Amino acid sequence: MEGYVRNASPVWRHALKRSIAPGEKIPLDELYEQYGVKHGIEPDKSFADWLRQVKLRDTEIWEIRYKGDESATTVDKAAQNKDEPAKVETHKKVTQQSPFVKLAPQVNDIANWSVRQARELLPKFTDQKTLKYALNIASQLSNKDTICRMFKKRLNELELSRR
Repeated sequence: MEGYVRNASPVWRHALKRSIAPGEKIPLDELYEQYGVKHGIEPDKSFADWLRQVKLRDTEIWEIRYKGDESATTVDKAAQNKDEPAKVETHKKVTQQSPFVKLAPQVNDIANWSVRQARELLPKFTDQKTLKYALNIASQLSNKDTICRMFKKRLNELELSRR
């Protein structure tokens, strides 16, 4: 089978039992081995149609191409011949979205971190005042002994580095 499925969105997607990067193409042969044989679908246009109708319905995200198929799902009509206009179109979609603003963690959030989160995030955390408040709250909670020790250790490190 000649053709592919492409992630036309600007973000990673999870579909077809895999993570698919933006712009990544998956050959239809590979998908046919995984799904077509199992469902008893012929390896022709009917498999591409089945993917469009059953597995990958959103035409804004998925581009499904099959050799000789005129009803191919595309992001942009001009993108049928060239890949460059499709990249420009996805870039426009990204700029139209509101920017993702990551807020600083609140005291209660910090006090409720798991040990794994604390091991990952504490070395990057530098706000002593917030960490003291989080320690005060965490010390009043049950099963937060390890977190309290980690907070105290980080506070000592920050105090030493400020001197």
